[in-house]
Amino acid sequence: MGEGGKTGTELKEEAARWLVALDCGTADAEAFEAWRRTSPFHASAFAQAAAVWRSTGDRRLAGMIDQPVVEEAPVQEELPARGVSRRAVAGGAFAALLGLGGVGGWLAMPGRAYAATGVGEQRSIRLPDGSHAMLNTDSKVSWRFGRQREFWIEQGEAALTVRPDAAAFMLHSAPLAAELSSGSFNLRLIGKEGHLLVQSGQARLDTGERLAAGQMATAKAGSIIISDAPADQMSAATAWQQGKIAFNGMPLGRAIAEFNRYLPGKIVLQDAELGETRLGGEFRIDDPDRFLAALSAGFDIAHRQQGDRILLYRKPPGA
Repeated sequence: MGEGGKTGTELKEEAARWLVALDCGTADAEAFEAWRRTSPFHASAFAQAAAVWRSTGDRRLAGMIDQPVVEEAPVQEELPARGVSRRAVAGGAFAALLGLGGVGGWLAMPGRAYAATGVGEQRSIRLPDGSHAMLNTDSKVSWRFGRQREFWIEQGEAALTVRPDAAAFMLHSAPLAAELSSGSFNLRLIGKEGHLLVQSGQARLDTGERLAAGQMATAKAGSIIISDAPADQMSAATAWQQGKIAFNGMPLGRAIAEFNRYLPGKIVLQDAELGETRLGGEFRIDDPDRFLAALSAGFDIAHRQQGDRILLYRKPPGA
């Protein structure tokens, strides 16, 4: 039995009805969020239903929304051929959702616009209200603007510059969610962790905590820690917005992980003990050669190419 004595089938039916209602534009977004947050069983049932929809490969529903999308970046979903009945499409999707189960990949949810970046790519997007989103490498985001301005970060990292507006700006991600004032914000996802930095303005987390400018919320293992972000930490966290990586005493192992976010061919430590070497300075994201040259000149750490990888090792004495 699921939540409130409901069977798994009943929860699946509720989730599927919400998904179809959201697509048809008949759902109340606030009522849906209230239902989803009432119980983890609700959230899980909806996530599974949405994943099934994605895994079936039937994207027609996403294209049947009558709501126009204003964006500079193209919507990632292809529109369906004209002449398809919305009722028939919704009915077919509803049946598919009830009949199948499983886990899907990145979901195209109804009514949203989408944007993504590949490894090493960055992208700036003008949102419908004039706010801006800058996407870092290997990131996926979506947004839907109406009575509320809603922005989802599915993967990677994004910097938001939010304009004042009567409609609330809601930021969503798996680790944490927040209502943002006008201002500048940076949210980075690392695995199941989320790091929300307030550069200017304020943020109110869905758990009730408030962040002022110069503070960071870290969501990890089901808990949220709020801390002050000193100037050097804030500079390092936002350096990517200027195309840089700032190390500021960062261990080499972590520095390599940062650089590898932008590289299709990865840097690998051949000698594990080198990982604790502390680094300083700034390097261009698009100039790994300068980073490798600095390691050689300053730390006697050489490199060699092996296939699509770059191996780092300690120079032998006298080399």
